[in-house]
Amino acid sequence: MRYVDLRIPAEGSATQISVLGFGCAPLMGRVGRRDSLAALAAAEDAGVNFFDTARSYGYGESEGLLGGFLKGRRQSKVICTKFGILPPKGGWKQKVKPLAQAAIRVFPGLRKHARKQAAGQSVGGQFSPDVLRTSLETSLRELQTDYVDMLIFHAAPLEVLDQDDLLEAMERLVESGKVRMFALNRSCFDFVNETRRLEAQKLLLVANHPFGGPAGVTSVNDSIATMRASGDLPAELRAKLDPNDPQLMPELLLNAILQGTGIASVLPSMVRKSSLESNILAIESCRFTLEELELLRQALIRQAPAADTQS
Repeated sequence: MRYVDLRIPAEGSATQISVLGFGCAPLMGRVGRRDSLAALAAAEDAGVNFFDTARSYGYGESEGLLGGFLKGRRQSKVICTKFGILPPKGGWKQKVKPLAQAAIRVFPGLRKHARKQAAGQSVGGQFSPDVLRTSLETSLRELQTDYVDMLIFHAAPLEVLDQDDLLEAMERLVESGKVRMFALNRSCFDFVNETRRLEAQKLLLVANHPFGGPAGVTSVNDSIATMRASGDLPAELRAKLDPNDPQLMPELLLNAILQGTGIASVLPSMVRKSSLESNILAIESCRFTLEELELLRQALIRQAPAADTQS
């Protein structure tokens, strides 16, 4: 596993971050407790020390699961959580989940609809100083820690950076030691170009949701097919775009994000051990040169649908 420096000294805390992080969004949501813990253990065994969660993940239970898992080993880990989207209130998951699971076992096609319904129970756009403070205190309690390494605006519009009272509250939290840094987390692929600007090098940049879910995988596969048939790319490079190689997509996407950019770490959700192993292999052994990755990156950006979101 490769690591990069966090560049923020803090006695007794992790000083490096694994370039491959673990996205906790599925934990205690579409993945149950046993499989969630198994996925975390596999990632830790592989050298992953960066775990990204949020108040709203797992219907509000992801942070608690992660905190319990890391108990006694917290200082060697980098924990990122988010604020701005609140989980459902009133034990919604406990009341609905058993019935939903039973229905989905009989009618698997209901799973997608159930996820949409669950997402609709969360409350977004919560970016006041009061919510910042109360959300962080809840996160610290659930994570069983007195600080988080990173705190991220969850799906926030850029206008929140104009809220002076919010920025002041953020500064107070950093000064108190409860937050080591506020990190920028973008899922828009064409943002990669912006990371190479000189001023961006002062920031810790994290890329999330690199595969984009089923729709993203389909889109990238279509893009790869287009690039393979294109005369704009060198023949030697097109020959490396083997559609039958399952390692092609992780090698292309993860290295296009991490190599030759200002991005320090990437955060896929790896609940299956095979996905974890594939992603580790991709960042440790890449078939593409830096020059080839640049050509492929720009081709992906040109073909990608317009997007500017966070998760």
